[in-house]
Amino acid sequence: MGKKSRNILAIGAHPDDIELGCGGTIRKHVLNGDKIYYVIASLGEKSGDKNRRRTEAMDAANLMGVSSVLFLDLPDTMIMHNGVTVSLLDECIEKIEPEIIYVHSPRDYHQDHANVARSVLSASRNMKSSVFLYETPSTTIEFRPVAYSDINDTFEHKLKCIDQFVSQNYKEYMEKEAIVGLAKVRGRTMGVKFAEAFEVARLFRW
Repeated sequence: MGKKSRNILAIGAHPDDIELGCGGTIRKHVLNGDKIYYVIASLGEKSGDKNRRRTEAMDAANLMGVSSVLFLDLPDTMIMHNGVTVSLLDECIEKIEPEIIYVHSPRDYHQDHANVARSVLSASRNMKSSVFLYETPSTTIEFRPVAYSDINDTFEHKLKCIDQFVSQNYKEYMEKEAIVGLAKVRGRTMGVKFAEAFEVARLFRW
C-alpha cells in the first residue's frame, strides 16, 4: 500500500517569504509526494510592480512543484490581525484541510509577517494541523527554534526558486551568501551541511 499524500499549506505575507523561510523543507514535501498549497497574503507592491511580483511568485511556485497558489491581495505593509484577515485565512484552511501549516513567527519584526502569523493561529485554532513557524531575515532575535529540517538534498533547488524573484535581487537579504550562511548555521545544530529551523506552535505529526 502506497504512502498517503498529505496536504501541506505554506503561508507568506509577501512573494519570496515562503521560499526564504522554508523552501528546502517544502521541496522535501514535494519529493515525498505531498500536495503543496501556497497562500500569499500581499503582492508586496511597495517593493515593486505587483503584476511582476505575482508572476515571479508563480514562477517560483511552479518550479517548486506547488499544486495551487492563492493570493489574498491584502495591502502591503498594512496587513492587520483582524476579522478580515482571519476570515480569509479561515476559508483557505477549511478548504485545503492541511496536515501541516508553515507560516512566519508571530514575533517577527515585520508587522505584516507578525500579523499574518497571528491570524493563521487564530484561523487554525479548531484544526488538527501542526503549525511550524519559519524564520525570515526580519525575524526577531527572540526566535527560538526547536525543530530542524535537513535540507542538504533540496538546498540548491531552494536557491533556484529564490532566483525567480529577479525584481528583489537588489535587497541585502536576497544575497546568496546570507542565505547560505543561515542554512549552514542551522545545519551545524543538527550535524548536517544545510538546514532550516522552526519554532513550533502546535504539533500533531510532522
